[in-house]
Amino acid sequence: MQVTFPDGSSTELQVHRTAAADPLVVLCLPAMGVRAKYYEKLAHTLTEQGCHAVLADHRGTGRSSVRPSRSVSFGYADVLELELPAIVEAVCREFGTQRIAVVGHSLGGQLGVLFSAVSDRISHIVLVASGSAWWAKVPGIRSLARFAGLQLVLATTLLCGYLPGWFPFAGKEAKQLVLDWGHEALTGRYKVAGSQVDYEAALARSSVPALFINFPGDNYAPAACASYLASKLRSAHVTVRSLSAEQLGITRSDHFRWAAHPQTLVRDTVKWIRTHAR
Repeated sequence: MQVTFPDGSSTELQVHRTAAADPLVVLCLPAMGVRAKYYEKLAHTLTEQGCHAVLADHRGTGRSSVRPSRSVSFGYADVLELELPAIVEAVCREFGTQRIAVVGHSLGGQLGVLFSAVSDRISHIVLVASGSAWWAKVPGIRSLARFAGLQLVLATTLLCGYLPGWFPFAGKEAKQLVLDWGHEALTGRYKVAGSQVDYEAALARSSVPALFINFPGDNYAPAACASYLASKLRSAHVTVRSLSAEQLGITRSDHFRWAAHPQTLVRDTVKWIRTHAR
């Protein structure tokens, strides 16, 4: 399904339909630098559990018509206030519904929860291996490694005018998106460049039920980072769960391995969505 945005750019959504009666509609948002097709197993499993599943690439990745460069930049404001409103409206219209659930992985979870805080179209938000990127919330000595890594990411981005694909983190990313992400990672607070919205206040007011799912062994989004982001949702029903490698049916869990074995995660997520009304 193609969606065209007000600035003339576009993207293509992958739509996976279920034959189940009374289906849920779930929009899946990927991690930074990860294409939507990586989550096809997740989408197939969602359809088996009675959900229509829609996969959307982030701006600048996969089926998006935009590509970041020194002369082409975009940030959180473009995703939250240009792309996601159009994508969600298109999905609602396609399935004849007023509200949908969002499942976001890593950055997709952060963007999903920010959007859910300002939209009346989101019924539930599920953040998988996601949380604040703030270096100070990373446990132990790894917090210093996170802080040093942030300096390298931001310096490379500023020097090149974008984050190049050869850099060993994420993928080729737009300058402003990296700077928006980096601001939260350095300060623990969201400040979206070019936006008039106070997203910190919006998170505090949000009543959208939120489910955080984290994994032991995930060094990108440890449990403490998920808990910190969850604490910003002061008005919403928040559930935080940890799924072990054994529960996932794998030998070791990390930031990405769950996507190839999403059965337990999907079963728990669908049950949670059906029992927690907004």
